Amino acid sequence: MRPPFWKMAAPREKTDRTPAGLILCCLKSDIGALSQVVAVPVRTRSFINRNCTSSILDNEIQEYLNSIITTRVVPTIYTVAFFFGLPANGIALWVLTFRAKKMPSTMLLINLAVADLLFMMALPFKITYYFMENNWIFGESLCRIVTAIFYGNMYCSVLFLMAISIDRYIGLVHPFRAKSLRDWRCSTCASIGLWLVAIAAASVFAIVPQTKCFDNPHRITCNDIWASCSGYEWFGLYFLGLFAVGFAIPSVVTLLCYLLVLVTLVKKKESYRRAIGLILLVLIMFIFCFTPSNILLVLHYLAKNWEYHNQLYLWYVLALSLTSLNSCIDPFIYYYVSNDFWTLVKDTLCGNRKGNSMSSESTKKSKLTSSSEREMLRSGA
Repeated sequence: MRPPFWKMAAPREKTDRTPAGLILCCLKSDIGALSQVVAVPVRTRSFINRNCTSSILDNEIQEYLNSIITTRVVPTIYTVAFFFGLPANGIALWVLTFRAKKMPSTMLLINLAVADLLFMMALPFKITYYFMENNWIFGESLCRIVTAIFYGNMYCSVLFLMAISIDRYIGLVHPFRAKSLRDWRCSTCASIGLWLVAIAAASVFAIVPQTKCFDNPHRITCNDIWASCSGYEWFGLYFLGLFAVGFAIPSVVTLLCYLLVLVTLVKKKESYRRAIGLILLVLIMFIFCFTPSNILLVLHYLAKNWEYHNQLYLWYVLALSLTSLNSCIDPFIYYYVSNDFWTLVKDTLCGNRKGNSMSSESTKKSKLTSSSEREMLRSGA
């Protein structure tokens, strides 16, 4: 079989034996060897960042890409998050939107469910990518869109978790100010503002090329392996800002709000053991799901040493997959904690008779608004 055109040997030329000729011959030889390394087929050239020069994966990173962690453990975690999170958030969104009485504080819960559902939409592509041994088959454009949705809604969830903690703090610690601070105007402005922040933060992923094609072995990665590039030195500052706005500040605010709520519950000397347990669960989940991935994210993109970059890759991908579990845990802490919410869920799934449904619809909605709101406030969720 005739070899591809980029591997065909060039015809021999007469060698100039003068010193200048020998130097020129050596330079041509080096340039020819370099072209053999970076040359790629025409059909994959469109996926390559022009500022990147490396198209060969070293042995260490190949072991990471082919390891059982990236090809089995990580996609399995994403699969579990998808199949648990999609129905849980979908049902919660339906109940909050169409069955529960509309309240200003409910808007934050609805937006959290929407952000988690949008995050779920990116998981099937990530699952396919990792099960195919880190080989992206959907093209550059879809890689940018999926990456932007993945990170954008992940940080959007963090921001709405912060907003919900502030809302619960105001409702329980400052009940007299709750009527003025927890109205429709504040909830609407907060929701719009948080979405704009998340979209602005994730827009970079939709602008900057995300795929990288390698020849040895042939593989196209998506938002995982970055070669040494010029023109993207600002990435380090960008991810530092993303770390601060999307994780550090929200985590500190959430921690302070729930600690103050916990202090208030203890001072009341009532039976709030279950509520305290739920608050601690929220804090542990927040630290466990978001802290490792965000710290490794910054270290991963700030690493200038290629060997250090490779060493962080496996842990970064694993920690990022654990972040997805937050989207399937959120509904059971923020929505299904209420017995009245469970009643509406059962009625929605099983379906009531028309007579009973029409006669008790307003009663159920007001019941959810009062007792469920009070139960959620006590739980700090």
